[in-house]
Amino acid sequence: MKQTSSLVFPGKKAPMQLEDVVVTIPFPRVVRTANLTVNAGTCLYDEASKTARWTIPRVDTKKNVQLTGSMLLSGERLEGSPPLSLEWKCPMASVSGLAVSGLSVLGENYKPYKGVRTITKSGKFTVRSS
Repeated sequence: MKQTSSLVFPGKKAPMQLEDVVVTIPFPRVVRTANLTVNAGTCLYDEASKTARWTIPRVDTKKNVQLTGSMLLSGERLEGSPPLSLEWKCPMASVSGLAVSGLSVLGENYKPYKGVRTITKSGKFTVRSS
């Protein structure tokens, strides 16, 4: 069985491009500090809120993005794993499959640009792990 994406790229044969990817990683309270490194984008760890925010401007489809690191714990016991939050944009893609074939502007003295740009943005997306 062949899986297909629900994203529709009108008139585009290039691979899907993800932009403005943000991964928010909350850490348990017993984590004193974290030393995180990434191979794409930037990752900032906020010790006050115990949250890491990994921002990737553009995901290269030829390279896997990776976050690695170590944590210093202030206690022995870890509570449950908090969920990760993800945000992203996918330019020139439509989830609904709707495409604009034409646009008419009446009563204006200027000539509008005749291209239409579509963009798909994530909503609230969380990943729960055990």
